Amino acid sequence: MHGTLKHIFDAARPARMDARSAHRLMAFIAFALAVFTIGAFGAKAVFVPEVRSRYTPLVVFHAVSMLGWMLLLGSQALLAAGGRMKAHRKFGTASLALVAAMTVSGAILSINIGAELGRPEVTIVNLAAFITFLPLYAAALIFARRRDMHSHRQAMLIGTLAFMTPVYARITDVLGLPPQVSIGVQPPLTLAIALGYEWAVLGRITKPVAWMLAFSVAVIMAMVGVLAVWFV
Repeated sequence: MHGTLKHIFDAARPARMDARSAHRLMAFIAFALAVFTIGAFGAKAVFVPEVRSRYTPLVVFHAVSMLGWMLLLGSQALLAAGGRMKAHRKFGTASLALVAAMTVSGAILSINIGAELGRPEVTIVNLAAFITFLPLYAAALIFARRRDMHSHRQAMLIGTLAFMTPVYARITDVLGLPPQVSIGVQPPLTLAIALGYEWAVLGRITKPVAWMLAFSVAVIMAMVGVLAVWFV
């Protein structure tokens, strides 16, 4: 067992991809998440048309800012893959304003929608996403300053995956599944995508990524605990 763990975390193992290919793979994942998000929300609007009445200007603003974040994640990866690091850094700095817009609009909507629907669990789930994302975004900036670009990319990816629970919820709503399913699939999908990227790029797991994933899953488990205490 110890030997297996040592093999998985062996920092001496050569990477499977060069930096350019790793950036390109990250871009593909980010754009795929954006397409999936558009498809999920579009399906909900088509199959549950009454939801369109809740598309207020604030909702649209938040949706555009969140989609913009995913597109920015993919675009930043492409800029890095092309060696355009000056532009990458400029857009990275500009992302602070986008993160602020996402956070403020998301917090307001989370509270308002939970109250409007009489479902405080919606508020808790949405706020948990930001509790996960913001520290990982900060960590990504620190990794970038340290020139640890792999951990930087992974912090951005894992943080973005924290926002996917509402997206999964749109699919479960359309399929008529219990809302708990969207929470249940969040941890395994986050682990599968992040670890899949990790293994494809490096062929091993780095300790920063292991800690970031542990933090992400821990927030979800804490959220589930709060929901269990609240509603059971």
